[in-house]
Amino acid sequence: MEPKVGSGHLKTENIEDIKSIISSSFAVINPKIVCGILHLKQAAYLSIKAHEGNYNLAKEKSTEVLLYLTAQRQISKAIEIGGVNSENKSIAWVSFDKIPKNLGDLIEFDDSILSHKKFDYAAAKIDNNVLKKLNSEEKQKIIMARTATLPVQSR
Repeated sequence: MEPKVGSGHLKTENIEDIKSIISSSFAVINPKIVCGILHLKQAAYLSIKAHEGNYNLAKEKSTEVLLYLTAQRQISKAIEIGGVNSENKSIAWVSFDKIPKNLGDLIEFDDSILSHKKFDYAAAKIDNNVLKKLNSEEKQKIIMARTATLPVQSR
């Protein structure tokens, strides 16, 4: 099954409502770490490939996708960086199976949240002089290259 991705604005003030739909096949992500919908799709694809190739670092694809998005090898650090908390007003999500039936009750779908043009490239620690010389697509390619080169080893 092809992973599905998306984003939306929260309809609830209670972040625990959002966290309750997280499962082994459904990830909820802080959209600030996502550099466009292609970045999110790439991380989902890499998570699937890691599990198929038996070089996954996390037991669940939903956690593995966070490792790729944050370019971390440590699960707790990836969750700290890319997980959702009470400050989130919107989320990104990846579904590796069925989308939770109540997702539409919890968020107002809006894929513009994931625009790579809105991404904070300074948070990615790319030299400002380099950033000034690049267009938004080139900047996105740098972020996606970091995601794709997450150092992995067979277990």
